[in-house]
Amino acid sequence: MADTKIIGFAVVIIILLIAASIGFYEYSSVSSKYASLQSSYTSLSSSLSAAQANATYYKTLAKDNYTQYLRIMSNYTSLKSMYAALEHNYTMLQEMYKQLEANYSKLISEKVSQEYLQGAALDTAFEFWDGIAIESPSDVLPFLASNFTATITGVPFSGTYNLQSFNSTWLSNFFSNYETVYFYTTALPTITMINNTTYEITAVAQYFVAPTNDPVYLQVFNASISLYIQIISGKPEITSMNWTGNEVAPSEVIAGYPSQHLMQANQVTDEVLSEVNGLGAEFAPSTIAMYFSPNAELKIQGTLPPGLKNGTYTGISNIEGFFSNWDSYFIFAAEYAQNLLPNGTAIPPSVNVTLSPTGTSAVVVANVTPFIGFVNQGEPGFPGIYDIHVDLIAYLQYNSTTASWQITNETWNVMNIPISQDTIYYNLNQPIFKVIKEDTTLVNATQGAILQAGNIITIIQPGTYAALPNGTMLSEYNFSLIIFSLQAVYPPALDFFNLTPTYAFAFAINGHISPQYSLVTPSKLASPAITIVYGSDTWTSWTWFGGTFNGTAYIGGSYKFADNWIYGDNVLVNIQFFKPVLWIFEASQTPIKTPPMPVNVSVSQAYGLTPINAYSYEINATQGGVVTAGNTLVVIKPGTIIKTPTANLTEYNFSIVYYATSNLPSPGDNQEPFIAFAYAINGNVTFSYTATQPFITVITTPSHNAEMWTWNSKGYIFRDPIIIGNGILVNLTFIKPVPWIITLPEITTSTTSTTSTTSTTSSAYWA
Repeated sequence: MADTKIIGFAVVIIILLIAASIGFYEYSSVSSKYASLQSSYTSLSSSLSAAQANATYYKTLAKDNYTQYLRIMSNYTSLKSMYAALEHNYTMLQEMYKQLEANYSKLISEKVSQEYLQGAALDTAFEFWDGIAIESPSDVLPFLASNFTATITGVPFSGTYNLQSFNSTWLSNFFSNYETVYFYTTALPTITMINNTTYEITAVAQYFVAPTNDPVYLQVFNASISLYIQIISGKPEITSMNWTGNEVAPSEVIAGYPSQHLMQANQVTDEVLSEVNGLGAEFAPSTIAMYFSPNAELKIQGTLPPGLKNGTYTGISNIEGFFSNWDSYFIFAAEYAQNLLPNGTAIPPSVNVTLSPTGTSAVVVANVTPFIGFVNQGEPGFPGIYDIHVDLIAYLQYNSTTASWQITNETWNVMNIPISQDTIYYNLNQPIFKVIKEDTTLVNATQGAILQAGNIITIIQPGTYAALPNGTMLSEYNFSLIIFSLQAVYPPALDFFNLTPTYAFAFAINGHISPQYSLVTPSKLASPAITIVYGSDTWTSWTWFGGTFNGTAYIGGSYKFADNWIYGDNVLVNIQFFKPVLWIFEASQTPIKTPPMPVNVSVSQAYGLTPINAYSYEINATQGGVVTAGNTLVVIKPGTIIKTPTANLTEYNFSIVYYATSNLPSPGDNQEPFIAFAYAINGNVTFSYTATQPFITVITTPSHNAEMWTWNSKGYIFRDPIIIGNGILVNLTFIKPVPWIITLPEITTSTTSTTSTTSTTSSAYWA
């Protein structure tokens, strides 16, 4: 209410003073004119008297000027009236001025001036503090008296200053050292009246400042300030200042404000993790290295995959070059950053931040940072996966020019570890082949053997010995056909995107899977086992060795070379394997080779045998092929030419012909005909045609004591050598398209009763 009253009286006083001034001015002007007119009148009166003395002359002159005279007299009368009115107004305004002066004296007696001056002093204090925050001398100096002095204790820039040195030193240092400034007072300032013209204002002001050379380091100056303000020539001016300052953390003055160290630690950690993430995401090298300073140094040391190089990479271009090699070498990478405690507990990376206006720095440590990288096609080690553990330490400095943290130095200590240590339940890199099926037999070199496991049949040819690493040849040895499942086995590099590993099989000699062992003839030449696999024409295999076999699993090794197979309808045959190693089946998206095509060929009666069915195929002698006919499978080896009396055939129709056995006689020894069949070349069953290589004949049939005989027009002419397996007969000697008869022994059973003894004989075949 006091303020309103003061303002109201002040307005009235001002209005009256203005009105009085205007009235005095008008009165003075009119009075001057009146005096002038009065003088003119006196002069005219004198002239009139003279004119009367010269009546004739002046009478004529008066007549000429009479009109002018009347006008002057009219003006004189009007001015005289105005003078009287102004004189009245002057008296009234003089009385109003006296009343206003009395009112002003009354307001002074009520200390209105003291309150006004207190507000003016406080306003000056805030203008001064705000001017410091604005960082402009023109917003500070107008509020300082010419005799201004300042005593600064603590921060910033302690010392004693006069007006000139305060401007040239303290203000200059403050404005140049801090680029962003905010201030506020923690409570309302206290105003103390020293005398009628001097006031002391005390307050606690807090200045938030960001150093120009290190703006990330937010500082808070907590200053206890005492200002002396004097009214000089009606204007409040600061004559002295006492400033006691100390620096406090922002979190101490703003509740809930995070630690400055914590905020910068988060930013620094984010930059290092951005680099780690970029390496995993295969970002562009410039993106991965975006937080490195132009002259940064990246030091790589330890054991790296073969496609990456150790060394010290100095400068952003060289660092980006290392990241470019990384991006080219790995097609995919997974990563995470961590510190691994001695007890095995994983915690986030650690960061230590030092904040100061002259040396802001940070160190980030991730002492076990795993990178699991999948090698790119065409790179050394493809298609392997490397588990790289990096002890990473990064040193950063704050760059005030770019207003960002920058990595100035970074060191990698690298170690490769087995990926199974990081992927306990998922083996991604250590190739492991686990046994899922096995067939083992004791082989007599003179007899050979047949083994079966799953969809695989392996035939050991008679005359096959086992050659040991020391040169010893065994005529008896344990031979195994083993089927394996796969873990961490990827397609071979040359066909990485075309093939898919499915499962594997291997041979073993006396439990050893190693290329140091061999299947050989007595003269130590290779004697390959014949391997028959029931599968698809989209299958192939790659040879693999180099690992170790413990009886239940084969661990390690690598691809060596692709294998060649002979293809038929849902069957493939290999006649080259003579080492006990692994072969991995690979599935292709398209057929590997085209099996022989079936054709229609007419066959006739041959050597007294009546044909009941035939299966015929086109054969290219260069490629060979596998033909199937019911329970019979025949392998025509590549390079098998048919010699006839008139020509050597390189392309021909190959037929398997079945004959009726109902009228065939027994070859003796209780053997009875079971299957009669022949091969035909271009429909001809004849002893005059000869193949340059034996056909491999495999027949699924009851095999207990089975025999195989060659047949001609005279009947059985000789018994053929066969290898007998469980339900399988194999012949490796047939080179002519002639008939053969498979016979099985006749079984005799006896029955005895209590009343009499009788014997009953019946015929049967062993299954």
